[in-house]
Amino acid sequence: MKKFFLSLVCSVGSMYAAQWGYDKHNGPDTWAKLDSKFKLCNIGMKQSSINIESNKTTESRNELHLLHGTNSKDIVNNGHTIMLQFNEAGGLVYQNKKYNLVQLHFHTPSETQIEGKSYPMEMHMVHKDSEDNLLVLAVLFQKGQNNAVLNNILSYAPMDIGKVYQMDMIYISQLLPKNHGYYAFGGSLTTPPCEEGVQWIVLKESVEASQYQLDALHAILKDNARGVQPLNDRVILSAP
Repeated sequence: MKKFFLSLVCSVGSMYAAQWGYDKHNGPDTWAKLDSKFKLCNIGMKQSSINIESNKTTESRNELHLLHGTNSKDIVNNGHTIMLQFNEAGGLVYQNKKYNLVQLHFHTPSETQIEGKSYPMEMHMVHKDSEDNLLVLAVLFQKGQNNAVLNNILSYAPMDIGKVYQMDMIYISQLLPKNHGYYAFGGSLTTPPCEEGVQWIVLKESVEASQYQLDALHAILKDNARGVQPLNDRVILSAP
């Protein structure tokens, strides 16, 4: 199951690429009806993303150490997002466990909400450990100053679905805030098959991007965000 799970997350386009999307006829409200393999999108109890309310979190010490490098491999338009793929060198350590960065991609607007607030864009950095357990590091973007790394990504970002371009030397640190305080919780993939068992870390501090950059990415991605899901009995950790 883990290998199948990981292949869906890391492939250029899954076998389901033509079936699901974000339009009325194939959007999040319909995913569970499109294929029996997507049933967790409807009945799962630990689905992502969520609305985070800071007064309903549990304080925790910070156990996150970021080790990202510049080892991007290529960039692809998979029909659902713009995705950068990596060579699994560098990543992060969370709770004394090492996770390698596999890929990162974007959602416009954000899928995560903070205090009921949505952001114009969200970046998901998908990591895996040596046993193929997944961890998603989420970064929220707000309107502000131009981001040099986003300019580089936009210059390569394919407009055509299925198109892949070689791309390297992306400075991941410039896509991350200076403060690494976070919220952490158990969740799922935010796309079909909505498999659970994913460790989520949402950085508290957002990153700036210019209105031009946000508009340019949205022009490619359109609205590709799943709505927030019930928290149920999950605990959200809050680390400074």
